[in-house]
Amino acid sequence: MEAIAYLAIMGLGLGAYLTSVDGVSYVVFIAPGIAASAVMFGAILETSYNAFVRIHVRRVFEAAVTTPLSVGDVVVGEYMWGATRGTIYGVVFLIVMAPFGLIESWWALLCPLVFVIGALTFGVLGMTYTSFTSNIEHFNIFWTGVMTPMFLFGGIFFPFTALPDWAQVIGWCLPLSHMVAATRELVMGDVGWVTLGHVAVLAAFAAVLFWVPVRRLGRTLLA
Repeated sequence: MEAIAYLAIMGLGLGAYLTSVDGVSYVVFIAPGIAASAVMFGAILETSYNAFVRIHVRRVFEAAVTTPLSVGDVVVGEYMWGATRGTIYGVVFLIVMAPFGLIESWWALLCPLVFVIGALTFGVLGMTYTSFTSNIEHFNIFWTGVMTPMFLFGGIFFPFTALPDWAQVIGWCLPLSHMVAATRELVMGDVGWVTLGHVAVLAAFAAVLFWVPVRRLGRTLLA
């Protein structure tokens, strides 16, 4: 619902004044970015607050590792569930976009594949932060200091070309920026090797952080 509200408020409201961006209507420009952000928030929410509760409040992880499951198995299960939830959020938003004419290419049918990779990336990111957190109030720092800036400066509401060079460099260091770019290119039909590059960057983020929560939680739970 939040994603749809952003689309209505920013796309239809601000879009009445910004008639076009990069040659397309403003609402068409931001819709793919909002879809990508829905994937991000769906995956992150599941592997941050919800995962913390399962680990430290309900002690689900402790119970799970007393079975033949390893810590790695449980953590990867969290990744998979976070990725599933994030992908569902993104696909549902795409379905909402279609009747309003906000999808301009059949390439958009490949968006769910990008959503899976992106949701896994953000699931790993959320789980990484959760593995270092001992107090649920510390998530305020994560959401205020990481998630909100990434949402605002991830290329959803304005193109990077409007920013200074240094800001563009910082923007492209954010995983959401690559998720937004890949989704937008698929939805608009502007697909090329660059699109594949954006997906590769997302996969690289996930690969770099993949084992960090496993090691951290392994030391915590098996201590």
